[in-house]
Amino acid sequence: MGITNNCAKFLFYSKSIGVSFNETLMLGRLRLYANRSHIEYCINKFNNNDKNINQVKFNDEYSEPLFEILGARLVESLDFSDYEKASIIHDLNLPLPEKYYNSFSAIVDGGTIEHVFNFPAAIKNCMSALKVGGNYLGITPVNNSMGHGFYQFSPELYYRVFSIENGFRIKKMFIYAYGDDDEDITWYEVADPKNVKDRVTITNSIPTYLLVVAEKLSDKSIFTIIPQQSDYTNTWAINGLTTQNTSEQNKLFSFYRKFTPKRIKVILRNLYDIIYKEKTDTIDLGTINPIHFKKFEL
Repeated sequence: MGITNNCAKFLFYSKSIGVSFNETLMLGRLRLYANRSHIEYCINKFNNNDKNINQVKFNDEYSEPLFEILGARLVESLDFSDYEKASIIHDLNLPLPEKYYNSFSAIVDGGTIEHVFNFPAAIKNCMSALKVGGNYLGITPVNNSMGHGFYQFSPELYYRVFSIENGFRIKKMFIYAYGDDDEDITWYEVADPKNVKDRVTITNSIPTYLLVVAEKLSDKSIFTIIPQQSDYTNTWAINGLTTQNTSEQNKLFSFYRKFTPKRIKVILRNLYDIIYKEKTDTIDLGTINPIHFKKFEL
């Protein structure tokens, strides 16, 4: 768990789009791997720091001074154990005490939540602990990190969790592949599968991560409506329409769904993908659909 050069850039970028670090909670006490020259580069690039690097004290290997530079008046850290001197000791698998609800302007997960078995409880804790107007910042594995933690996560999961129904919205989501040069990593903005009406997927061979900025818009009851994968909800909706609608077009569609052999459906779907789905080859993400992943220039 820690803040690399690329993660530091993400934090400065997040502040540039309205994230406040006034009251920051780290999931785990995040180690600071970003070097001072890169922090100075971010200060000069974004020009949104509250303190200069010489105004904070780097007493140890942890990230509190970086958050001071970003404007934090309070920096807390939450962990299961006190072995890294976290300020709040709590198991994220269990409900967070209500005294921490609506307490933080930013919650930063720099590599913790994939290690927590009860993900729904852990993410709900984070959502509850944010103030309205606060933001959850996630840096989390999405591909090629099997064995690193319990989970690797998909864009679909975060889009469905941080939804209007739960009082949230995704402000930005990026994907990047971890390279040898941590200061020069390409970000791609990730589309919402619900909006593009397609599964947003990649197959590549490099450890790949999501960067998530999710804003709390209102204080709602969380997960009253259980999140469902968007392509299935679309399928269920279409199926409901075809069973209720007796038009000739829907009759044909219903006939196709019920009686076309699976092998023929696969062939037709592959042909559709070849003809209609765009593909671009990249060095880091592999072959991508540019509608799903758009290169982002800072």
